[in-house]
Amino acid sequence: MPLVDPGPIIAQAHERGLAVIGANVSTIQMVRGVVRAAEDAQRPVLIQFNRSGLSLIGGVDVAAVVVKSVAEHSEAEIALHLDHADTLDELSAAINAGFGSVMIDGSTLSFDQHLTLAQSAKGLVTWSRLPLEAELGHVAGDEAGVTIGDASWTDPDEAARFVEATGVDWLAVAVGNTHGGPAVGGLQAERLRAIRDAVSIPLVLHGASGLTEDEIQAAVNLGVAKINVGTALHQAAASAMGEWLAGHPSDLRGALSLAEKRVNESVLALLNAPWAK
Repeated sequence: MPLVDPGPIIAQAHERGLAVIGANVSTIQMVRGVVRAAEDAQRPVLIQFNRSGLSLIGGVDVAAVVVKSVAEHSEAEIALHLDHADTLDELSAAINAGFGSVMIDGSTLSFDQHLTLAQSAKGLVTWSRLPLEAELGHVAGDEAGVTIGDASWTDPDEAARFVEATGVDWLAVAVGNTHGGPAVGGLQAERLRAIRDAVSIPLVLHGASGLTEDEIQAAVNLGVAKINVGTALHQAAASAMGEWLAGHPSDLRGALSLAEKRVNESVLALLNAPWAK
């Protein structure tokens, strides 16, 4: 089917106390693995690209064509999301290419600078009616395509001010989660609870690859309606390719096929979790 609007999907998950998977990918095989998992689980998925993934696949236009083509040959509900853009030009390019939602990341800026950037981004997306995600606080770590900086946890009072002033649709929070690695000291459930109580919009959890199942379930119970997973999927693909090439050094096709299969298995396990929409 054609790509779907992610707005209603996230809104419904938020209302029902569930979460949608945002799967960060970099190759056609990863896209295919994610879509097959959505088919098998009969659940919606957001396929996401950050700047590193876009660079590898060939840019926003190529990414959009690939995902649209794979989705149109599937019965699964697939949405396309731009992850971790930090300029308005990046947002414009993704909107023009056909992405269904976008993220502006000013999380390493001062609060006032971040506020201004998010307000400008909201003005940009308003005409297209696309959902806008922003990150308040900074989810640190080491992941290709993600802005690197020291961790700073989301302040509930600042979250309320930020959401009211910018009108963003989804808020990514820093509550112990980390890009590319294990959570820093574990999920800060009380901080997350306070953020949920301070804002009414769906919350997003980046860096979910490093969280335990119990922590993810707790986060969903506390208002998280989109969970981003990227490192675990790239690790699954890389491990599969290394495993295959160790025994078949010249068979790149076989390695790519096994990578697709392992990504499919990883996403399917997430989509079959009790908290998944």
